[in-house]
Amino acid sequence: MIGRQKSLLVIIFLMINISLSFSQQIKGRVVNDEKVPIAGIVVSIEGTNKQVTTNASGNFKFYNVKKGSYSIVSLDDQIKFEPIIVKVDDDNINLGDVTAKESTAQATGTGDDIAVVSIEDLQQITDDNAQSVSSVLSSSRDPFEEAAAFNLGTGRFRARGYNNEDTETFINGMAINDLDDGRLLFNSWGGLNDVTRAQTNILSLRNNEFSFGGLRGATFIGMRASSQRVQTRLSYSNSNRSFAHRVMLTKSTGMQDNGWAYSFSVSKRWANSGYIKGTHFDSYSYYAAVDRKFNDKHSLSFMVLGAPLRRGKTTAAVQEMYDIAGNNYYNANWGYQNGVVRNSREDRIDQPILSLRHDFNISKSTKLMTTIGYQFGKNGNTRLNFYRAADPRPDYYKRLPSAQDGEETKAQVYQYLANNEAARQVNWDAMYDANRNRIETFSNVDGIEGNTVTGKSSAYVLEEQRFDSKKINLNTVLNSTLSSNLAFSAGINLLHEYNHNFKVMDDLMGGDFFADFDNFAVRDFPGNANALQNDLNRPNRLVKEGDIYGYDYNLNTSSYKTWAQLAVSGNKNDAFIAVQSDYVSFYREGHMRNGRFPDNSYGKSDVNNFLTYAIKLGDTYKLNGRNYLYASAEYKTRAPFSRFAYTSARIRNEAITGLTTEKITAAEVGYIFKWQKLRGRVTAYSTQFDDQIENTSFFHDDLFTFVNYITSDISKRHSGIELGLNATLNPRISFEAALALGQYVYTNRPLAQITQDNSSKVISAGKTIYIKNFYVPGTPQTAGTFGVNYNSPKFWWLNFNLNYFDKNYVDINPDRRTAEAVDLVDKNEDPTKFYSIIDQEKLPAAFTVDMFAGKSWKIKKYLLAANLSVGNLLNNQKFITSGFEQGRYDYNTKEVSKFPNKYWYGFGRNYSLNINLSF
Repeated sequence: MIGRQKSLLVIIFLMINISLSFSQQIKGRVVNDEKVPIAGIVVSIEGTNKQVTTNASGNFKFYNVKKGSYSIVSLDDQIKFEPIIVKVDDDNINLGDVTAKESTAQATGTGDDIAVVSIEDLQQITDDNAQSVSSVLSSSRDPFEEAAAFNLGTGRFRARGYNNEDTETFINGMAINDLDDGRLLFNSWGGLNDVTRAQTNILSLRNNEFSFGGLRGATFIGMRASSQRVQTRLSYSNSNRSFAHRVMLTKSTGMQDNGWAYSFSVSKRWANSGYIKGTHFDSYSYYAAVDRKFNDKHSLSFMVLGAPLRRGKTTAAVQEMYDIAGNNYYNANWGYQNGVVRNSREDRIDQPILSLRHDFNISKSTKLMTTIGYQFGKNGNTRLNFYRAADPRPDYYKRLPSAQDGEETKAQVYQYLANNEAARQVNWDAMYDANRNRIETFSNVDGIEGNTVTGKSSAYVLEEQRFDSKKINLNTVLNSTLSSNLAFSAGINLLHEYNHNFKVMDDLMGGDFFADFDNFAVRDFPGNANALQNDLNRPNRLVKEGDIYGYDYNLNTSSYKTWAQLAVSGNKNDAFIAVQSDYVSFYREGHMRNGRFPDNSYGKSDVNNFLTYAIKLGDTYKLNGRNYLYASAEYKTRAPFSRFAYTSARIRNEAITGLTTEKITAAEVGYIFKWQKLRGRVTAYSTQFDDQIENTSFFHDDLFTFVNYITSDISKRHSGIELGLNATLNPRISFEAALALGQYVYTNRPLAQITQDNSSKVISAGKTIYIKNFYVPGTPQTAGTFGVNYNSPKFWWLNFNLNYFDKNYVDINPDRRTAEAVDLVDKNEDPTKFYSIIDQEKLPAAFTVDMFAGKSWKIKKYLLAANLSVGNLLNNQKFITSGFEQGRYDYNTKEVSKFPNKYWYGFGRNYSLNINLSF
């Protein structure tokens, strides 16, 4: 018996050795000309059923390959490499880097463009357990994200209710999010559509190779000259949206044989008026980039872009004014001056970006990207200001019919406003007349004894509020493939931002000067001459056009961030873990010595320092090449934003008491499927925010003064389900659908501190705000879209989408959810009045229909294409996209109708026609 067992073991041993001698491995990595890995390429061994898809690091591996000669080929239609003849003998084969030539699809990784992988490619993966199941591409096209971006954005839908600060955005490797409030100034690169298409979009908590990522994910906009599609392209657009016309010219050479690549794009967008009257638009955009490839290891990329913009703005209004005007697109910001429309509220933005990027291919498996970026320039918006004069706003509440006494008077005012458009708009002539007729004498001007000035003292002026920033960024990212299934990424991001906040006199409107005194201080501090001064270093100052006045300070913020990530790709699991640390430091530096705070406004404030950290991990279980389960979780702390960290940053250095880091806990689980006729994703998520702060300022009617309202210890929970589907009926007809079911609510009762803006007096501290279970405003929490697509074999296409928006709530005034706001109102005796004070208004649900169509023609070497998009095809003009409660509240009558909610309406039927000629 023992002898038989020994013989059996010998036979098994020999069989294993014979098997191993005929079963080897072949592995390699697919890259582009710049050694950037290409994910999602189906690689095959001709004459066998062996097919694998490159993972996020471009790697592929074949197992159990018998001895013999084979040809390794790419099955991708657009990304090809020359067939590789391989002879398999006793050794495993490592092909190293396999260079593929790309056309319309581009590389991923730290690379600049989103990988385009068709569902047909993914379906060719076999279910052979002996093969490694392909990974899900975190940067590939996602059905839900496509629908949210193209169809739901018009309803101000924000996926998961997140804000700009929850997405990390990079241009050519430079971090773009502002440090003072986390926002993204998209206008900085507006109008450069041709050269910003190359994007890697990482969703939610998934891992990526260029940053730790935000809650909403991360976006890398690649703008190297060598990454742009080789083309010359001329475009024209006509629209009735923000701008009426756009012309654009783009030229890109790609990487040439001499190691140089060039690309540039210029465009102009303009309109005398957009969809809403008074919203003029004037913008130039420019982009230029040059790349120099020195050898296979080193390349440099330089880029400059900018988009100077001047745009007339619209503003929210109460429904009473919309009704009086007879449409839901009333805009109170404009009026006629000498027969020409003039808007008092303009955006004026010009913040160019420069970057220098170095790519270093240290080895076949390790690369280093380093970017130095600089952004600077102007960010301003204009508005009317007045001193010792009546409020010039045409929709000021005291001018409305509802503010008048007696029904007859109300009716008369209503008829006057309804029948007289000029009465509903800014009266420029009246303000100019007031300024020309107000002759005043000021003594001791600029603090100089005996310096007396007499002239036309402007009662009304147009000022420009500025938020000019300078941003310097050093970002370096290391990516290394440690083995065929192990990848390591790490980075250091150093960012310094200098935000200069000030007001500049734009137009004295016929006057000679404007007194730099504080309106509210005149009333709050009678007889105190110093308290009136906005700058005691120059008391009794008379402002001329171009002068800085009112307030002038810097918010200086620095961030020192490091992160690292380890990703493991196995036969059945793809897992990752990432960590991050961020040291944030900020301070205020005042350039004026304010008369209300002479010892706490000029010079540098104390420095606020915060050390934050984050960790996230996730795993994708590959059921097979068509079905995937995944889960991710994250915990992070975030420093408070400097813009909201001071009691009243305009006039003093005082930081909010008890500043602390925000705590965020997030998790998601999902299922991804890629079947023959249907692909999609369903995800459940939950995110808890704790220790947030909000800081607003408004006129408090009960206290009869301007106040700073600071709400701290805010907790919110965002949870819900996302579903995205793409279905192909046949090569011509397909369907798309997306559904977001969200629940974004406040989960506690935060505390409020109210301080008088013009003094250090704390009016109330620790006041409880009863908003637990109230809804987080600003976006529809339920949204969906269903689309039908037709693609003709004659190169034209047509699409219709039905969109739905619901569970959208107005932004609330927290002071109406305090005990004082409902004092003496018994909810049992007068429930209608009680609940009118505390209830949060839900905006009406809305449907819209969008249509998209396009056609292309190939004329010798030219490609002519035209596409038309029509939004809100059925012209739904009752779609309220957002609204807010006014900060003012009548504590005497407790009637909310005195200061009713204000709303924005979505555009009615609108269109954009684009014509492109490429060669």
